[in-house]
Amino acid sequence: MRGFLKKPVVFILVLLAYAYCAHAQENAAPERDTGDLVFKLLVFGPSDKIFIWWGHAALVVENTRWNFSRVFDWGIFSYPSDNFLWDFVNDRVRYRCRAGPLDLGEYLGEDRDIAAYVLDFDAAGKRAVLDYAENKVLPENCYYDYHEFRNNCSTGIRDLIDIGTHGRLRAATEESPGRLSLRQHARRFSWRDPLADWLLDFLMGQNLDEPVSVWQEMFLPAEIARVAGDFRYADASGAERKLVASAQILNATKTRHPYLQEPLRQWPACLVLGTFAAMFFARLKTLREKFPRAGRILWGLGQSLCGLLLGAAGCVLFFAYFLMNNDYVQQNANILFVNPLLLAAVPLGVLAALGSPRSIGALGAAAGRASFPERLLRVLWLYVFVAGSASLLARVLPGFFQQNQALLALVLPVAFVLGHGPDELRAIRARLRRRGASPTATGTTDRAE
Repeated sequence: MRGFLKKPVVFILVLLAYAYCAHAQENAAPERDTGDLVFKLLVFGPSDKIFIWWGHAALVVENTRWNFSRVFDWGIFSYPSDNFLWDFVNDRVRYRCRAGPLDLGEYLGEDRDIAAYVLDFDAAGKRAVLDYAENKVLPENCYYDYHEFRNNCSTGIRDLIDIGTHGRLRAATEESPGRLSLRQHARRFSWRDPLADWLLDFLMGQNLDEPVSVWQEMFLPAEIARVAGDFRYADASGAERKLVASAQILNATKTRHPYLQEPLRQWPACLVLGTFAAMFFARLKTLREKFPRAGRILWGLGQSLCGLLLGAAGCVLFFAYFLMNNDYVQQNANILFVNPLLLAAVPLGVLAALGSPRSIGALGAAAGRASFPERLLRVLWLYVFVAGSASLLARVLPGFFQQNQALLALVLPVAFVLGHGPDELRAIRARLRRRGASPTATGTTDRAE
């Protein structure tokens, strides 16, 4: 009987001892072995799709002992329909971070630039990066609120590098002034498509023209690589380390244009285009005198075309400004003079081209008579000229610093000509000629012989 009782007692004691050891091991915080781990920053160049024009970044963790790699990627997104832009505008695109095996096949197939930078973290930094990254890729933590300039695939990797440097990266760059504004950085990558570049510049408000720090500039993968390449920090022991131990080009594109170090200046080309358009409308006054019908049709339909192009752009801006939850399109002075109101020039221009009894014939054109649609058009374009000029003059004020020179250079010359009309321009030119004439040109003086 005593031996029978001993067996269950011993068994229970063994179970208790095992449970105690398991609990102690679970609650202990052993040091994670990071000696075989290599951390790499991967930077990918632009692709054809507009949402990949600015490149991509990821963090690779390689286990040299087991020849195994794992990629932490903050650029995973999904959208319900087949139209990314439509879902993006309607705020239906969901972004998340993910961990998975390294596969460069898709990037190589697109012939994108790929560069790898080996990051020199100390043991404590490696453990901190792994703990943070593995927690972020959990299903309950992986989704995040995407922002093009503050929270994207690049800023997630930037934050991981900052963790690996014990906060030294942010401390060194958060107060350092950046070399370009966010607008200028964004336009470094859109120059290959002039129309998209112009539209992007048109939609961005003055929030993107504020001075930024080097830390904020690293919303671009290329800027992370640039800053990391020269960065040094003090590790947990106080020793100085160079963040990038080595760099390797995995693929150099043979088919894509490189991105720029600084954006192209748009306003000279826009000024030339706007001046030529203004000269075209100004010369139509001569055509209206010689060929009243043809001149009237070209004058009216030309204004309809201008109203259609600028009014359509104004509709896009109006939609983004009031209906989209994007702060980088807010405080946009362009909406003051390029807005849906300009679509009124489309029917008014057609009516002006059709003409009216007051404006048909050489006599009516010579007398400077304008139809009611023409007078409304002049008021509309005069409003555009005055509002655009006010936007230009407001740049001297402290709170107004939007870089919209390209739009002003394009619109103001055309609005000036259309706002005054051909007859008024002829009168202005005549007044300028009279002011430049000599006072004795039209009078007589007495001379003694």
